[in-house]
Amino acid sequence: MIRCRLHACAGLAVLLLGAWGSDPALGQAQAQAQAAPALVLNASAEAAWAEVRAALTPPQQALAVRRFMAALANANGRPVVPPMDAREIASGRAAAADDPALLQRPQAYEATLSVGGRFLTFRPLSRASLEPLTRRSAP
Repeated sequence: MIRCRLHACAGLAVLLLGAWGSDPALGQAQAQAQAAPALVLNASAEAAWAEVRAALTPPQQALAVRRFMAALANANGRPVVPPMDAREIASGRAAAADDPALLQRPQAYEATLSVGGRFLTFRPLSRASLEPLTRRSAP
């Protein structure tokens, strides 16, 4: 009788642990990570990024960002929009890509793109420099 109860308790524990270990949100996040391949950053895209960092005027930087996005699309075989984190320089406050404050005063922020396992950081000089980075990729 005692042995039967121990087996029943052990079976219940296995069931509970199995249910606890299979978090639906965790499974969904893992599936999304597997579905979205890592972005490739080749030499052409790296050279284009160097132009973004070296730009001195808003029009130069906006053109360099568009060139970088084109080089990134060529490297990955499709148009892509890398994940971007924007933070206000003075306070460190995070801003979403569609945050009105970011779009109105981009010079007050630092943007970081995650591409190919690297973090690419720059200070946008104008809204035009951010627009290619905030668009969603075409399906």
